[in-house]
Amino acid sequence: MRLVWLILCVSVFNSVTFCKVGDWKSYTSKREVRAVALNKSNEIWAATSGGLFKYNITDNSFQEFTPSEGLHTLDLTALVIDDHNDLWIGGADGYIHRYTPVTGEWLYITDIFSDLNHGPAKRINKFEISGDTLFILSDLGVSVFSISKLQFGDSYLRFGVPSSLISGSVTGIKKYHDTLWVSTRNGIAFTPAGNSNPSSPQSWSVLTQLNGLGSNNVNDLKVIDGKLIAATSNGVSQWMGNLWITLPGSESKNILSISLEKDTTDTNTLFYFVTSRELFNVSLNYNVTSVKQFTSDLSGIGSSSILGTASRGVICKKNISPSEVDWIEIIPPGPHSNKFVSVIVDGKGIVWSATGSANGDGFMSFNGTTWRSYTTATEPNLCSNDYHKASIGSNDSKWMGNWGCGVTIVDAEGNVQKTFNTTNGLPPTVENNLSYVVVGGVAVDQMGDTWIINRTAPGDTAVVVMKPDSSLDYHVKKNMRNPLTIFNDVVVDQNNTKWFATTGRFDHESSQGLFYYNDKPISPGVSQGWGRLTTDNGLTSYQVWSLAVDHNGELWIGSDQGITIIFNPADPVRTIATYHPLRDQTIQDILVDACDNKWIATKQGVFVLSPDGTSILERYTSESTNRKLLDDDVTSIGLDGRTGTIYFGTEKGLSSLTTPFVAPRESFDELVFKPNPFVIPSINQLTVDGLIYSSTIKILNVNGNLVKNLSCPCGRVGFWDGTDENGTLVSTGVYIIVAYSEDGTKAVAGKLAVIRR
Repeated sequence: MRLVWLILCVSVFNSVTFCKVGDWKSYTSKREVRAVALNKSNEIWAATSGGLFKYNITDNSFQEFTPSEGLHTLDLTALVIDDHNDLWIGGADGYIHRYTPVTGEWLYITDIFSDLNHGPAKRINKFEISGDTLFILSDLGVSVFSISKLQFGDSYLRFGVPSSLISGSVTGIKKYHDTLWVSTRNGIAFTPAGNSNPSSPQSWSVLTQLNGLGSNNVNDLKVIDGKLIAATSNGVSQWMGNLWITLPGSESKNILSISLEKDTTDTNTLFYFVTSRELFNVSLNYNVTSVKQFTSDLSGIGSSSILGTASRGVICKKNISPSEVDWIEIIPPGPHSNKFVSVIVDGKGIVWSATGSANGDGFMSFNGTTWRSYTTATEPNLCSNDYHKASIGSNDSKWMGNWGCGVTIVDAEGNVQKTFNTTNGLPPTVENNLSYVVVGGVAVDQMGDTWIINRTAPGDTAVVVMKPDSSLDYHVKKNMRNPLTIFNDVVVDQNNTKWFATTGRFDHESSQGLFYYNDKPISPGVSQGWGRLTTDNGLTSYQVWSLAVDHNGELWIGSDQGITIIFNPADPVRTIATYHPLRDQTIQDILVDACDNKWIATKQGVFVLSPDGTSILERYTSESTNRKLLDDDVTSIGLDGRTGTIYFGTEKGLSSLTTPFVAPRESFDELVFKPNPFVIPSINQLTVDGLIYSSTIKILNVNGNLVKNLSCPCGRVGFWDGTDENGTLVSTGVYIIVAYSEDGTKAVAGKLAVIRR
């Protein structure tokens, strides 16, 4: 009977509330710049691995672009500004955008992205503009595109006769001495500019290192001072008419790109080029001189004064005085990293995330306005940046689990308090390194004890418990080494039973099923407080990836084979559900919202399940959200219960979605109606905010007659579509909205104006 009621209640409630879901935002790091350009308005534009940004040199302002602002792909690799001040933006997946800053209009060109005939490598490497022609240089080859007609013309995909054939990975194209030249990662090809069939490979001649080229890997191609110059991974090569020569002083340097924009204060400089850490100039007599060394890895050059970097945004030259020059970093506000591998939201609505178990970037926080990065460079108490797990502890503390250095405790104000490791109480994780400890999830039980997961503790110390007075307890005895057993997360149910996940995104070494512990004999089948469930008991798999306890006290277990539900965790063996939702999915995280809906993070997007798991209410993928969900591989989900905002962590950035699933108030204060007046008919429903758990709403006219009765079984927000009990739109007038509790002892009322058009 309970199951039937749940299904009916959810279907009615969610038919209303899910239509309100849909306000997406994206948060990405734009520190890795792939291309940079300066327009006529003195604005710097940068294409990055996390989207696009604009920096106004005059007022130091930023404008950022992600899929939430119109991009259709995030991983950008190419950028050019045409004579109309329009931006042409290319992506690693072959997607091309044209953006018009004056109007904010986007145009999307998907021909290369959608090409199924030439393999998966479609990266747009560079654009070149000649008059009305846009040359699109990609891993496929050269595509000729008419800017005015918005039409593709010829494509040059392969170059040379079979014995010297090269193809794809095009990085440059230039017309030089009535000849068309193309540079690639495999050499340089040329053909007469008047070639009537340049799509024919045999009409091209190929030049490589055998012809004097510094390297077959050519990164850039320019015509400078009447000479053809190639930037290679082994110096700057110049075409002498019958062979290539390498400029003295550039040998053995990986030349990333060349700039034709000369410094007006330096009349002796012919051009500039960059390597991974250094800016050089080439003088009129072709001497190569180092101008500046940088600590950041350079990625390219937009001009002699604007450089892209691989981790520090854009570096821009600032002339302090005629004789003094400084270089400033231009990094848009945003996260330090795009790797959101474990996302939580604390009691203040601040988002926290870990960044990885190897080559991590520390951990991060976001208060809705400002991002803060915690790394070894900013926090002396951190010994490593490999933070892979974020958990909420007592008093709104954050426990950030590190892969090798223990766990760092951050207080409610965001200050690092200490790092807890083998020097102050945690046992080591591996036997041959007494200082190495991997800490996974942390949970607080009903007694206020903090349970700290050590991946594979030695001996029989399976879990370390910190008491409210900060003393430690090692009484939880279970051998973790024979057989090898791994714990990576923990949740506590309403019976104070601790449940332990045994595998996850960074750990597949051993999968022993689901373990649970309670020092009181409330569960049958336990030994010394410990119990274990496997596929023999009804689990979908031995691999337990994620755990969650819902508002009914039910335990949800995510694995690589879908979900298992235990209706009564006090008697788990006899109350395992016989149905297993999402049996074909790997369940990386489970989030329970205020209405007991389950948000499921998988490697193929996000599923929203009804409270009992029998219905899929919604599914979000990168494609279905127009890339606003930044990646289908969703690592974790966090919820701000105060606002109903749900955060989706991926390794390509963070996405957020506003929902009506706001935590209910403990008591009635006042009702807030949005909008007021309510104009009907409307595609948007009226929002009634300020409800307590299991509220009922009555819509009354000024005479006190009932117009409509609405049930709001869970969250703080209810909705009304402006109709009466018969589904007819109500008349213009003033209406009284009354909300009252389930037992009728508490109530609150407010007035609403309705205008029927």
